Amino acid sequence: MTEPLVLGEKILSLLEDSSRSATYKPALLLALIDRVSEFEEGEPIQVRSLADRVIELYWQQTRPYPGANVVLRQSNRGQAEIVTRICEFRESLGFGGSLIPTKARDSKQWDRLVDAVEKKLAQEPIPRLHVPFEPFLYEFDWGWAGKGKWSARAYAGSNRAIRLLPGVRDSLISLGPLLRPFIVRSWIEKAANLNGHIDAADAMVHFERFMFRPEREAPSKVREGLLDIQQGRCIYCLGRLGAGNEVDHFVPWSFSGDDGLDNLVIACHPCNNRKRATLAGPEFLEAILERNDLWQADLTALSQERSWPKNEDRTMKITRSAYLHSPAEKPVWMGRAAPEQFASVGQFEAEFQRLLAGP
Repeated sequence: MTEPLVLGEKILSLLEDSSRSATYKPALLLALIDRVSEFEEGEPIQVRSLADRVIELYWQQTRPYPGANVVLRQSNRGQAEIVTRICEFRESLGFGGSLIPTKARDSKQWDRLVDAVEKKLAQEPIPRLHVPFEPFLYEFDWGWAGKGKWSARAYAGSNRAIRLLPGVRDSLISLGPLLRPFIVRSWIEKAANLNGHIDAADAMVHFERFMFRPEREAPSKVREGLLDIQQGRCIYCLGRLGAGNEVDHFVPWSFSGDDGLDNLVIACHPCNNRKRATLAGPEFLEAILERNDLWQADLTALSQERSWPKNEDRTMKITRSAYLHSPAEKPVWMGRAAPEQFASVGQFEAEFQRLLAGP
């Protein structure tokens, strides 16, 4: 069983290897970290699930770069195939925004896109990710091009899944928030190097904003609806919200990249600023679970009206993993009015178990 710190060091070493010609490596690592909390220990992770998340990660980056009117290159041998596939999908259906609309996933073209990305992941980055190490994250049961055995037909006949090695799931859940910034930074640097022809390529902050931050106006699409659902009150302090209200990821985005409506809340600036990227205490966990239960129909309607992603089952799996599989020492925010603003996950283990007990 790989120790978490050893696993983390190996992942960081993989990022230092710049010999790979495309940005598939950081994309696959982020997808793995984001998806792992949705599967139980020992449960195979379907490559299709990883492909879906890889598309989500590249989606925002397949818009024309501001001022250049070109899509960022993600490979030093022309454009990366996955990026080309997403661009073709966008163009064929006229989707130009930074968020994947609900109707995109309902189209037949979406299934074909995911199929193509799945096969590409299985052919290249999944088999090659560990190089130069021996496999330390997962195993798989199909041949691959580097061994002269790749066959789409053979892959289709496999279980089309990876099997995490013992201890990897919990390690990735624990280390994910720490590893994510390094993986994102590696991806940004690779993209900047591949796009030296763009004037802003030397300004890393521009690349980061474009590649990984949603459009500034995007949260406004759901802010009003969430504000109505919360009856104009902050989810944390219950104070009346004025113009300074903010959209917050209840389970921090750094844990899983979950932008789903069931994970978004409205908070006042002081609460949002103090909670930052930490888990919220049991009182607040109970509050969002009650909100989502009572207002599920309204959240669904808001998702459809604003074309905003929503997956209640996925968000609940992520929430359970974040609270029930994090180290006991991980901090939780208890609120601005609490005598001690921060406690630890271990102090409320029984309470979290009660609140997040399965059906």
